[in-house]
Amino acid sequence: MRRRLLTIAAVTLLGLSLAACGDDADSDEGTAKDPAPTSASAEAGALPDWAPKIITDDDDNVTGLDFSDVGEPSDELQVAQVTTGTGAPVEQGQTITADYFGQLADQTEPFDESFSGEPFQAPIGVGSLIPGWDQTIVGVPVGSRLVMSIPPDLGYGESGSGPIPGGATLYFVVDIIDAQ
Repeated sequence: MRRRLLTIAAVTLLGLSLAACGDDADSDEGTAKDPAPTSASAEAGALPDWAPKIITDDDDNVTGLDFSDVGEPSDELQVAQVTTGTGAPVEQGQTITADYFGQLADQTEPFDESFSGEPFQAPIGVGSLIPGWDQTIVGVPVGSRLVMSIPPDLGYGESGSGPIPGGATLYFVVDIIDAQ
C-alpha cells in the first residue's frame, strides 16, 4: 500500500512539473516570436492609443494620418498589425514589395509614400532599410497592414534625411504585398 501511494505521489508530481514546464514554454514562445521590443498589437482593425488614425480612400489606399488624438511620441519602437495577412511570414533577406505612407506628427503631408504610385521593393532585414523597418517586418505575414512609430535611433538619427529633420520620430503605415 505504501509503495502504491509513493508511486501515485511521484506520478502526480511529475505531471505537475510537466504542466508547469508547458506553461513556461508557451509564455517564452510568445516573446521569442517578437522581432523587436514593441508595444502590444491592437486587435484587427483597432488602433492602439499611440497610433494616428489612418485615412484611406475608397480602395483602402492610405491618403493621410490624423494625429489629433495622439500624444507625445515614445522613444521606443512601436508597431501594431492593423490587419493580419494570410501569406507566409516575411523572412530575413527576402525582397519585399510593399506600399507605405510615412508622415511626421507635426506635418499635414507625408514625407514619402507609394500608395499613389508604384509599390516599393527592397531587401528586408539586411541593413538596406532603416533599422525600424528591418526589426518590425521580418516575421510578419504577407498581406498584413502595419502601423509603426519609429524613434530617431531606429530611423534617420540626429542627422535626418531630406525633408526629415534630425531627431524625428517617423510614423508609417505599411502594406506588405509580397516577399520573395
